[in-house]
Amino acid sequence: MKKYILRPITFIALIVCLLSSSFKSDQRKPAFGFTLDNIEGKKVSLSDFKGKVVYIDFWATWCKPCLMEIPHSKTLKQKYADNDSIVFMYISIDQPDNIDGWKAVVEKKGMTGVQLISREGLEEKIIQRYGVQYIPHFVLIDKNGNIADAKAPAPSEPKTEQAINKLLLE
Repeated sequence: MKKYILRPITFIALIVCLLSSSFKSDQRKPAFGFTLDNIEGKKVSLSDFKGKVVYIDFWATWCKPCLMEIPHSKTLKQKYADNDSIVFMYISIDQPDNIDGWKAVVEKKGMTGVQLISREGLEEKIIQRYGVQYIPHFVLIDKNGNIADAKAPAPSEPKTEQAINKLLLE
């Protein structure tokens, strides 16, 4: 008789353990640290912005969809102009021999925010670490330096503001 009672209890306990471990996988993971050059040639690290929400835009000057997002990104950034708790970071994956072209596009398009360039183009380690398979690609980092959304919505999507606002309230 004990066998018949013990088996269902063991089975239920096993299910509960499996479910609880799957919920743990939903927890945020630390963002991968990196240091890249900004438009002035100075080193900038992701860790410089700990305590702030960071919206990262991986892009390139040769990427038409990336260029189409720039006006939306400028509008989105303007909505948070008075909020020091968010940083808009743009990481160009242009090849190192196109730094002048990158700077020209940033200036011509009036892009502001943290402008960074990969010195290794598509071979940059952060491209792989953040799972960037296509561009434009967006990532949201929470105030604790964790990846909140590895495939964040684009600036042109209405749900982007909701995602940012949610992180700002945490």
